[in-house]
Amino acid sequence: MDLNQDELQQIQEKLILIYKFIKQEKMFQKFFFEGNEFERPFKYKNKLINELLGMENPEEFLKECICEIEELKIGEKLEKEMSITDILEKQDLNSLYYKYDMNDFYDVDKLDINDILKLF
Repeated sequence: MDLNQDELQQIQEKLILIYKFIKQEKMFQKFFFEGNEFERPFKYKNKLINELLGMENPEEFLKECICEIEELKIGEKLEKEMSITDILEKQDLNSLYYKYDMNDFYDVDKLDINDILKLF
């Protein structure tokens, strides 16, 4: 599937928002429920979010996806010095919230991720 730069950017932005949300959820879960069996009290509307939360290490998976999209955007393999941190630092979360009509991380469930799902 050939995607233009705008489409790649939008997919990457959504993955970044999902990554930040998953990271926050996993930190919350580890802080409050480490050592205890924990089952989510509710399911998210977004099937991808539920599947990611059920994965062993979704943060690493999302990091790889974000980096691969960055490689597609620049048209070459990323240098080792460029990391997920560098990519995330280029993004202003407040502007992404505004762009995708989100108030906080929990609104990630409302994201239209059909464009992401088409890639899989």
